[in-house]
Amino acid sequence: MVSKNQEVSIRVGGVEVLGLITYRSEADITIKINSPYQGLTGGLHIPYFSRPFNSFLSSYGDSTAKHLLQNLYELGHFLKENRDFLRLQSAVCFDGKDYSDHQCQNEFFDKCFPFGIPIGTRNEVLEILR
Repeated sequence: MVSKNQEVSIRVGGVEVLGLITYRSEADITIKINSPYQGLTGGLHIPYFSRPFNSFLSSYGDSTAKHLLQNLYELGHFLKENRDFLRLQSAVCFDGKDYSDHQCQNEFFDKCFPFGIPIGTRNEVLEILR
């Protein structure tokens, strides 16, 4: 069974955060933030050996979606508050190189963010900064 386009909302520090689960199955969940930021998605996968214990189609999936949405909100807020610094640092790190260069990406994200940015979200972050 697969579920799509389920709305999710949370409050973070008095701010209403809206998102949409774009894909949800027993093993995978993907969510995008719609407000107050846009352009960021996140997701998780449950390995086959853990599926007897957890499923994203249960209340575990509901809480996971809210947690992912909070992380996307925090990332969007960080990008907004530090946009000029991050743009400058991306120019230094990439220095005319292709943004797909994984070594440059690792250096940029490790140096400029106080938390980990999932590989699948990095291109979205770079697109926002361009």
